[in-house]
Amino acid sequence: MATSDVLNRLSQLTPDSQRLWGSMSVNQMLTHVTDQIRICLGELPSKPRGSWLTRKIVGWIAVNIPLQMPKNMKTIAELDPNKKYMTQPTDFQEDFDTLIALYNKMLKLPETHHFEHPVFGKLSKKEVIKLTDIHLDHHLRQFGA
Repeated sequence: MATSDVLNRLSQLTPDSQRLWGSMSVNQMLTHVTDQIRICLGELPSKPRGSWLTRKIVGWIAVNIPLQMPKNMKTIAELDPNKKYMTQPTDFQEDFDTLIALYNKMLKLPETHHFEHPVFGKLSKKEVIKLTDIHLDHHLRQFGA
């Protein structure tokens, strides 16, 4: 999936977009995916999870085998809208603009930049962008975009 495709699909969202599954509102989804980017950028703390298996094997599968995320997948506490850790939505346009700004910030980092993912460990910029695009695709499908 190309970055331009993700950005075009994001622009289809409106404050009235309705979910096709799950429990998040469109505003909660925007802050949810924004917080995922913040965690990868090191701007939001997240405790490491998993084992060697999830960090190496499952991480490799997630990045290298084109699979869609399953519907209603449980998320980590830091990204759960029903927990106190996730950023709470404010205004649709403000939350949308923040997501776009952080997504673009991630894209503009040097190719040599590495990220610490809470489940998959140390990842390259290319790997984090791919995982972020998979995550965004999942939630864009959730809202019909």
